[in-house]
Amino acid sequence: MAHPPSGLFFLWYNFAVSSNTYVDRDGKEFKNIPLSDLHPSLPDVEVEPGLNGFGSAPVVAWASPQISFLGNARYIVGIAPNYVTAEVSMVTERPGIVLDTTYTREISTRVSGFGDLIFVPLGLSWGGSKMDFTTTYTIYAPTGRYETGADDNIGLGYWTHQFQGFGYYYPVENKSTAFMLGLTYEKNSKAKDSDLRPGDRLTLEYGVSQFLSTKFEVGIFGGHNWQVSDDRGEDVFWDPSYHDKKSVLFFNVSYWPISERMMINFKYGFDYRARQRFKSNTFVLNLLFNPNLLTSK
Repeated sequence: MAHPPSGLFFLWYNFAVSSNTYVDRDGKEFKNIPLSDLHPSLPDVEVEPGLNGFGSAPVVAWASPQISFLGNARYIVGIAPNYVTAEVSMVTERPGIVLDTTYTREISTRVSGFGDLIFVPLGLSWGGSKMDFTTTYTIYAPTGRYETGADDNIGLGYWTHQFQGFGYYYPVENKSTAFMLGLTYEKNSKAKDSDLRPGDRLTLEYGVSQFLSTKFEVGIFGGHNWQVSDDRGEDVFWDPSYHDKKSVLFFNVSYWPISERMMINFKYGFDYRARQRFKSNTFVLNLLFNPNLLTSK
């Protein structure tokens, strides 16, 4: 989201996520099923949930020359297909009626395939000596496999319209230090073949990065994601007044093997203050390549 030079760009985003903790709507870890609600003599069933996933999204983007009537902004357009795979498991244990016996059961499912297509039809970016600002409109199209009620869905089954604005402040002349602040708002359509419209979402992101040399950069950034409106529709069978949320903290290392042409970026992050979500650890590997094509001043 920083101000780009004019030309064609290739990016490749890759992430791996793992979790053994699901957090309920009250912020408590889901660890057991209280059978005592059925009968006081029944012991609780211990639960161990698990999640492992991987996603890969190649991106092609282009930034125009400066457009004078838009205040020397650059127009940005991009498209990103993506492939995802995930495995979810649950292990349950309960004491038997015989002393020192335990009954254990494990269930798991694995899904993979192409996810929803991401398309950026409109982005505008302004650059300055001290500050950059970029705003984008992004569409998430429900092209991934989805069927209401199915247990092997890859896509979400609904359209998302995403609006973003990101600013960067550079306190030193060579821009080796950068402070970032960004907002993202997501508005969702009805899900396919159902009367369900997921609630809108808001994300706040912030961070700081520092070049230690012309090729080596480190950074730290955080973010908060909230559901800000109720799920709506006749197919909402849960209490829509409970909204999910989570916060994240990431650490970042980047290396430019070819200055201003190729970057390798690694991130590690973890979730905290989650509600109705898996609390995960995430590893990210991103590649950026500028072939110096379709450029113009």
